[in-house]
Amino acid sequence: MVIRLVGALLLALVAWTAPDSARAQDLTLRWLGSDGKVALEKTLNLAQLDALPQVTIDTGTPWTQNVQRFTGPSLGVLAALGGRPVREAKVMALNDYVAPIPAEDWKEHGAILTTRIDGQTMRIREKGPFWVMYPIDSDPVLRQQYYQSRMVWQVKSIDFIAQ
Repeated sequence: MVIRLVGALLLALVAWTAPDSARAQDLTLRWLGSDGKVALEKTLNLAQLDALPQVTIDTGTPWTQNVQRFTGPSLGVLAALGGRPVREAKVMALNDYVAPIPAEDWKEHGAILTTRIDGQTMRIREKGPFWVMYPIDSDPVLRQQYYQSRMVWQVKSIDFIAQ
């Protein structure tokens, strides 16, 4: 009985101290037609996301201290991978929170999918593996709750809705 208990405690300790698996998290992208059916689906890992053109935003957020450097591909670049015009992205988090983001947000406000903060990948407990970010400090309009509700963290998938 004691051996089983010690074994279970050791297993729990190893699981608790193991590196966060979010660094290897894949991102699922889907493109849906106007009928709601999936027209195309892709899964990208961090290396594939890093191979896309990168955007850097230096900004503060309501959830972090000080200005930080957020880096990743623009939502527009991700949307274009589907080869069809997109009107909206529905971004889903690991906890199933979903936020619709209109195409205007990446065209007019420069929304990106952050893969790194200050050059470091993000673990789940640090809002990773991916986080939608806007250049909040460069545009006071983006400080509104209206936009902040779209800054989804712990992103697991994005559905792009065709025009």
